[in-house]
Amino acid sequence: MSLNATHEAVVIGAGVSGLALAHDLHRAGLEALVLEKGSEPGGCARTHSESGFLFERGPFNLLVRNPLFESLLGDLNDRVEVVPPSPSAKRREILLGGMRRKVPMSLPDALATPLLSPAQKLRALAEPLLGHRPTSADPTLGDLIRRRFGNGIADRVVSAVVAGVFGGDLDQLSARSCFPLLWEVDQSSSSLILGLIRKGFQSRKNPRRKWKGMISFRDGVGGFCRAMASVLGERLHLNTGVESIERIEGGYRVHVRSSHGESGEIRTARLILGTDLPAARGLLSPWARPVAELLEPIESVSLAVVNAGFGPEAFPTAPEGFGFLVPKVEKGVSILGALFASSVFPHQAPEGCHSIRIFIGGTRSPGWVRFGDEELVERALAELARFLPIKAKPRALAVSKWPDSVPQMKPGHFERIAEVEGLLEREYPGLHLVGNYLHGVSVNDCVVHARTTAARLLAG
Repeated sequence: MSLNATHEAVVIGAGVSGLALAHDLHRAGLEALVLEKGSEPGGCARTHSESGFLFERGPFNLLVRNPLFESLLGDLNDRVEVVPPSPSAKRREILLGGMRRKVPMSLPDALATPLLSPAQKLRALAEPLLGHRPTSADPTLGDLIRRRFGNGIADRVVSAVVAGVFGGDLDQLSARSCFPLLWEVDQSSSSLILGLIRKGFQSRKNPRRKWKGMISFRDGVGGFCRAMASVLGERLHLNTGVESIERIEGGYRVHVRSSHGESGEIRTARLILGTDLPAARGLLSPWARPVAELLEPIESVSLAVVNAGFGPEAFPTAPEGFGFLVPKVEKGVSILGALFASSVFPHQAPEGCHSIRIFIGGTRSPGWVRFGDEELVERALAELARFLPIKAKPRALAVSKWPDSVPQMKPGHFERIAEVEGLLEREYPGLHLVGNYLHGVSVNDCVVHARTTAARLLAG
């Protein structure tokens, strides 16, 4: 397909968002050209095979929360095999006092857990009586949890979850943008606990769904992205970077150059930026400065992932459960947590072997991402060994670093993005943004926003 032509739509970036949007345009019969500077589709969502291990370089698992995501899986049913987690994945742990402690999943377990002091347990259980309604329309997650449950739950439990998902600090991130369900119930209910219970009962009335909750794929998350890419055929151009964009009468001109030195000018009336946040700002700044300026205050953190594959000799007792996360009160620990990948999805390691995924960086240890691979592996394994005795060296390793990859959605983010989208609609017809810096960082969030954007584009 020529790089000097006019196309009905052009999508820049073949990450999850760009692929999902292009998939829907293709199904509707609208020809879209997808440009990706990298050598493979998926963005951060890549899977690496080595010595029989399946290592996720980016997202480890996907949470299916929305029917739009589920229907996409149905569309790709003949191209990708969905894999559910093992029952052991229900066990979650948090590090406290140098020990991995099970997260309680029932009221009796909650009463007995060492994660909270007796006073902290009483405060959390008294939420229906003592919890306070919000004083702000866009509180931080820390404010929400502390008002409702006290400091114990916030600092010892929720801070670990936030570090694991966002690499950030619960006292800095917006509850509305990062945990919209909690925010909605907090705004409308006198009790968060009772409000969430009501939501749970309401969801049971919805039609039965084939996929819901945590999943992966036989070929990993990267296989999911390759499945979306395969639908596009020759419309997907890998190794093709965008040098600049200019606005022209009736649309946009995109200047591109391939890794082989081939250059071209592509014209389109519909332009979709599906890049990461830094790239989007860079492409927009020369000709859509008001949009770039609105995006400028959004900060991002860097993350690194060390995937380690061990033989049976490494652990006398196999690590079981989902893994452990590290809360902000656990001093002297730099990793954000470790996931027992082969316990959750056994197909990700040879029989009898173990795959463990250590994640690092964020606001807690930003300097670690700048270490060389060898030093990063050494430090990560040394920290892991403090909490999980290791008897042998890994048989396989894979290191991934993702600079400025996870947006930190702080209070005001929701209004900021609404302003961005209003500006695009008024002043830049045919221009759309999709990506993890807009309406959520998860794959589910990105897919839902991308498909919603595709529907709006097709309708208008």
